[in-house]
Amino acid sequence: MSPTLAASTAGYDPILNIHEASAYTGRHPQTLRKAVRERALSCCRLGALGKLRFRLSHLNAWLRRQECPASRVREV
Repeated sequence: MSPTLAASTAGYDPILNIHEASAYTGRHPQTLRKAVRERALSCCRLGALGKLRFRLSHLNAWLRRQECPASRVREV
């Protein structure tokens, strides 16, 4: 990759559709839709049908907020 191309794509934040976001997060698409409805997860709507699209950075931030601190995890 050329240095110019690498510099221009360094700030690139991939955008995923609902199915790609579901596969990436390991959550069901309905779970993602519910999180959007509850305003816990940011998305944008594209096209005439308003299809959901998610920025990878927003998905990562949402996943981090879903984590339990190590001190609160119980062993079974």
